[in-house]
Amino acid sequence: MSDEHTSFIKTPKQLAIVVLLAFAVPIALIGLVSQLITGVRPPGSRDAETGVLNRIKPVGEVTLLEASAPQGNMSGEQVYQSVCKTCHEAGLVDAPKMGDKAAWAPRIKKGVDALYASALKGTDKGMPPKGGNRDLADIEVQRGVVYMANHSGASFKELTAPATVASAPATVAPTAATPSAPAAAAVPSAPAAPPSTAAAKASGPLDLKAAEAMMQKDGCAACHGVDKKIVGPAYVDVAAKYKGDAGAPAKLAQKVKAGGAGVWGPVPMPPNPQVPDEDVKALVSWILTLKK
Repeated sequence: MSDEHTSFIKTPKQLAIVVLLAFAVPIALIGLVSQLITGVRPPGSRDAETGVLNRIKPVGEVTLLEASAPQGNMSGEQVYQSVCKTCHEAGLVDAPKMGDKAAWAPRIKKGVDALYASALKGTDKGMPPKGGNRDLADIEVQRGVVYMANHSGASFKELTAPATVASAPATVAPTAATPSAPAAAAVPSAPAAPPSTAAAKASGPLDLKAAEAMMQKDGCAACHGVDKKIVGPAYVDVAAKYKGDAGAPAKLAQKVKAGGAGVWGPVPMPPNPQVPDEDVKALVSWILTLKK
């Protein structure tokens, strides 16, 4: 009997295959173990799972949507501080000062409805509709009128604000039907509420829409128009006057904050310390880019 051992490797090709498998099999086993431990999945498996989930996805979903801030909830004092104060504190362009009973008496005598009409529609003496802030609800303007009149000798009935919403309601936002449910009708989701313009920030150069929103928010629109004089000059005229003046941004920012007089006529510009510095900087920069 022979002691010689026989091998199944008889050709160089078979040897090469064995050597290749000797490397490939351990590497494959190591890869599978690492995937099991780390949770890493091969390409395509996640897409396959997503497809399964989409096929079994229900037609309707319940989504809690954030309720937008209700309009019309500003108090009379808030309206006065944000809009009316600019003219009615200093008595600009024949605006009766709040607290001046003699100036308010003939206006109060006409009745609250006449005061409402003047505030909502504006006057030919220079007061713009809604004090220049068209975003105000009519009820808010009326509260501002009552607030000023009652602090100037009137005894009008105050308009109360509606109760604020305690919590956001749960609404159903249906989704489009999937291929597995062809009989279900696709219903579009409700559009999201647009962001409030009052929350506009000076995060970059302003465009016309953003600038007008900021003018309304900070009370500038009560006295200034972009291309039309109201109480103060039109902003295009301001830009033309200070064209080429390297110190214009600092000068105008100072006038906004501290007030000024004598540049555009006898009516003084009241100080506006409540306007945020970033708003002043953004508005002044935008104004100086305007052209007639």
